[in-house]
Amino acid sequence: MKDTKMDEKDIQQKYMDFQMNQQQVKMINQQLEEISSKAMELEYIKQSLDEMSKVKEKTEILAPLSSGIFIKANVQKTDELLVNVGSKTIVKKTIPETKKLMDVQLAEIETIRDQLMQQLQQSTIKSKILEQELSTIPGMQ
Repeated sequence: MKDTKMDEKDIQQKYMDFQMNQQQVKMINQQLEEISSKAMELEYIKQSLDEMSKVKEKTEILAPLSSGIFIKANVQKTDELLVNVGSKTIVKKTIPETKKLMDVQLAEIETIRDQLMQQLQQSTIKSKILEQELSTIPGMQ
């Protein structure tokens, strides 16, 4: 009788492991979506920088204040951007320098994406193994 209880505990543990692993897969997928969105945003910024390099000084543009909210503004300098580099520090950068900064961020995102993909692959394999083990237990199919 004692062996049966031990088996039930093992089954419960495997099932809990399976559920936790499924949650981890879900979280990794969410993180992948978020970094994919960030990468697309950075690519959009790079395209905007390319367009900005074609704008002449004193040209009127719509500058975003927030999502969907714009203000009309006149471009004073087309060769100088003010870039937040962290800790509320803003520095002057040229468009090419700013694009290089975007490229560095994109490379970092790619590294993180690769790491997440490896984690996802490992978690998926673990889930399949646990699912197989659970499917061999009578009453768990």
